Amino acid sequence: MIISNLTGGLGNQMFQYAFGRYLAIKNNTNLKLHFTNALFNTQYSFGLDVFNINATIASENDLRKMNVVQNRTVNRLLYLFDERFGIQFNTNIVTQKYPYKFDSVYQNSKDNSYIQGYWANEKYFKDIEDILRKEFMPKVPLDENNRKILDNAKKTNSVSIHVRRGDLITNKRNDSFIGLNYYIDAINKIEDKVDHPTYYIFSDDIPWCKQNLSKYLKNAYYVTGNSGVSAYKDLLLMSSCKHNVVANSTFSWWGSWLNENTKKISISPRY
Repeated sequence: MIISNLTGGLGNQMFQYAFGRYLAIKNNTNLKLHFTNALFNTQYSFGLDVFNINATIASENDLRKMNVVQNRTVNRLLYLFDERFGIQFNTNIVTQKYPYKFDSVYQNSKDNSYIQGYWANEKYFKDIEDILRKEFMPKVPLDENNRKILDNAKKTNSVSIHVRRGDLITNKRNDSFIGLNYYIDAINKIEDKVDHPTYYIFSDDIPWCKQNLSKYLKNAYYVTGNSGVSAYKDLLLMSSCKHNVVANSTFSWWGSWLNENTKKISISPRY
């Protein structure tokens, strides 16, 4: 049994699932999920249940078998001790150390491991890419409105632009908003390389996008109505566009990664 700790938004949870799934397959065992959420940062909900994932929720008995503390506050504090200072209290727990650079040693984690970290690097799960692409498909078909957007995106030289503001503006513990100039530069690059692009704008701050991006976009559609538990619909729509402009966001990264256009242009921040 591999237990993957889930924390953060949908993009983070997808990375945490992906690496857990890799380890479960490598060790020929089952994957279970333990959603604890962040202790200090923005609060999110479990979001992977919309996908065809191959995992179940870890029970209290499963956690006891691995000696995992079930008090949320204590659990997160122990995680921080291990992540930042390398102080480990439980040998069953595999913690990704800060700063979060790829390290292949984590891929050697054995059966009966509880993994916690962000694992935000494709190298951790590249070997099971085909499996993940199938499992990250939604269980339920899109509603009529989103289906129309998807169909139109497939018929045009569609470009998704994801703008994440939200907690990047309000929560100073997070990375800062990437800035307007990044999007202006990205749009200029797209205009140079793509004939008659149609832009689909996804954001948690659509009014800001309309106010600041509209003057640079000739043909744009601002996608609304997919917040909260429907956020995965934006992910599916972004992946259905032919090209992607990515924000400094794991959610945005997955939208581009799931795009199967072999000739796609994907523009992302350097870090």
